[in-house]
Amino acid sequence: MKERIRLPLLIPIHPYLKDHHFEGKIILPAVEILQRLAGSVQSYLPDAHIRCMRFASFDRFLNIGENSPVIEAFNELEVYESGRLSSKLISVSPIRGTTAVRTKVHAVVNFTAAGERIAGLPIDMLSALDGICYRIPSRKLYSDLVPFGPSYQNVRGDIFLSESGGVAQVYGAEHPAPKDPLGSPFPLDGALHVACAWGQRFHHIVAFPVGFEERLIFNPTVPGETYFCRILPVSVTGESLKFDIWIHDSAGCLREEIRGLTMRDISGGRVRPPNWIRSEGGDDPLAVIGKHCRAVSVIDIDTIADFAVKALSEGEMERFKRMGAKRQKSYLAARLTLKYLSRKLAGGDRVTPASYIHTMMADLIHPRCPIPGGKGTAFCSVSHDSRYVIAVAGNEEIGVDVEMVSDRVLKARHCYMKEEEMTLTETSPLGLVQASTRVWSIKEGVAKATDRPLAESWKRVKVNDIGQNRSRLAVEGTRYVAFHDTVDDHIFTMVKRES
Repeated sequence: MKERIRLPLLIPIHPYLKDHHFEGKIILPAVEILQRLAGSVQSYLPDAHIRCMRFASFDRFLNIGENSPVIEAFNELEVYESGRLSSKLISVSPIRGTTAVRTKVHAVVNFTAAGERIAGLPIDMLSALDGICYRIPSRKLYSDLVPFGPSYQNVRGDIFLSESGGVAQVYGAEHPAPKDPLGSPFPLDGALHVACAWGQRFHHIVAFPVGFEERLIFNPTVPGETYFCRILPVSVTGESLKFDIWIHDSAGCLREEIRGLTMRDISGGRVRPPNWIRSEGGDDPLAVIGKHCRAVSVIDIDTIADFAVKALSEGEMERFKRMGAKRQKSYLAARLTLKYLSRKLAGGDRVTPASYIHTMMADLIHPRCPIPGGKGTAFCSVSHDSRYVIAVAGNEEIGVDVEMVSDRVLKARHCYMKEEEMTLTETSPLGLVQASTRVWSIKEGVAKATDRPLAESWKRVKVNDIGQNRSRLAVEGTRYVAFHDTVDDHIFTMVKRES
C-alpha cells in the first residue's frame, strides 16, 4: 500500500433524500454513496480514474436522522502502487459511557483504470425483451413494490418484465443531488427498482443492492433526461439475485454498464412481495407451441427501444427506410424477433453482431432465419398483431399466426369458412368467437407454411376439429395439425404437417 488517509466527508441532507426509506428508516441510497465517494476521491486526487468502479459492497445502511442537517462521515482511502484506490464510507460514533469510539463501514468501492471491456449484449437483445411480458405501471411499482417517496419515483411509464429480464424508461430527476462526477444518480437508481420488481415477480423476494463487480460510466447521465434501461438476470442463488444492467440514451449510446450487481433480501423475510406480482412458477405461456417446434421467440412491441433500428442489417435498413412509420414499427419488431430466434438456434448466441443476422430472403418478402456460426438456416415463420410479434423455427415448412380475440372474425365467416367449419365453430365449447379466431388463425398459418395467398388458403384448407390447444385440419388431402397458446386476449397458432 502506498498511502492510507481518512478524508472528512460532509453530506448535506436535502429534503429529497428523506424520500428514500426502508422499514420506517431513512437511508442514504447506494447511488448517492458512490457519488459522494467519487467526488471525495477526485477532490484529493484530481487525476484518479473514478468512472470505473469495481468490487463494490454496501455492507450496512447509513441511516439519516429525521432532523439531521448533515451527515458527518469519512472516506477512508487506500492508495496502491498499481493505481488502484480503495474507498470506504465510514462513520464514527462514541460508545456511550466510555471514551472509546465505534467505527462502522457502510460501503467499499475500488476505483481503477478500466481494463479490457467484456462484450455486452448485442444491440438487438439490448433494445427489446424476449418473452411474454408482465406490464406494471410505474404508479403501481411505487405504490406496492418499491414504496419510496416522490423524489425516488423515477421510472417513467410502464416497466416490462419477462423471464429474460426487464426494460423501462428511467428519468434523471432534477433534485439538488450532485450530478458530478458520475452523472445523475437517479437513472441507475430507477434501474435498481426494475431489478427489484423482477425479483418480486419471478423469485418472490424483495431484494436490495448489496454490491456489484463492475460499474463503467462512458458518458454521465444528466438531470432532466430520460434513458432506456435493460436488466439481465445472470444467476439466482437462494435469496441472492445477480444482474447485469445497461443504460442507454435515446440515440442508443451506452451511458452506463453495471456487471454482477448482487441484490439480496435484507429483511430476513419480514418484507414479502404482494400476491398480485408473483408469477406461477414453471408456467410457460407458449408451452404448447414451444414443445412442437425447434425454437420460438416472442416480443411485446411496446418493449422496443427507439434505437433498435441499429440492429438492422444493411439490406434490412434499406427496406425499412422505404416504409411508412406504422409499417416500420411492425417490420422492425419482426426483424428483432427473428434475430432472437436465430440466436436461440445457435445455443444462446450473444456474440454475433445483430447487423450480421440478416432475416430477409432475396425477394424482400419471406422471412429468413440464419443460424450464427455458419450453421445454415432453419425453416421459419413470423407474425404480428397490435401487441405481439412471434417467430418460430422448425425442421420443415411451418406457419405461425397471432390474433387478438375479437368479434371481427365473425363479420366475414362466409368468406374464409366452409359450411362444416361454421357448424364446428357454432357448436364448439370454446364459444363462437374463440373457435372462429382459431379457424382464421389456422388458415393464416397454413398460407405461410405452404407459401400460398391467403384467399387460396381459405379455399384449400379444411378444419376438421377445433381444440383449446390443438386442432386438426387438411390441406388438399394432406393432414396438418395446429397448436394454440392463449395469452390474455391473444391467440398464438402454429401450423405444421402432422407427423
